[in-house]
Amino acid sequence: MALDRFVLGAPGLRPVVLCNSLIYGHSLGVPAESVQLPRLVARARRSGRAGHIGRGLNRWSTVHIADVAELYRLAVEQAEAGAFCFVENGESAFRDMADAIGEALHLGPAVSLPAETAIAEWGRAHAVFSLGSNSRVRGKRARSRFGWTPRHGSAVEWIRHDLAAA
Repeated sequence: MALDRFVLGAPGLRPVVLCNSLIYGHSLGVPAESVQLPRLVARARRSGRAGHIGRGLNRWSTVHIADVAELYRLAVEQAEAGAFCFVENGESAFRDMADAIGEALHLGPAVSLPAETAIAEWGRAHAVFSLGSNSRVRGKRARSRFGWTPRHGSAVEWIRHDLAAA
């Protein structure tokens, strides 16, 4: 993207771009939330049912916030100027994540939301680009360049076991 090229070309700096995927996990410090899962959880709590758009087969690469933080630490210490890395540790389908939200919140299986309902609920940009699309990348370069070894597993398992702890 143009912004990535602009950052990577910054003179007199050691620019690095770490391109995150769907980040999950509880904030490690200052209260903060990512984009996708908090919207799905808030809707589930408000409506009493977890939901996904359409068949929920769309997939996103995922990564736990603690693993993201570790990669940023490694990048600050080791990155050469111009490094660009995707950040991921697996991927999940939105139907599986929505079902796990329903399970974690004791709401039962997720329901399918028509696109029109999703757009009315979250706005077109979030419904189409954040919750109704695919975003699949591989973090091979982050692993090979920095020796990054993510420790957290599946986003679906984290939702099932740790979501309600917040």
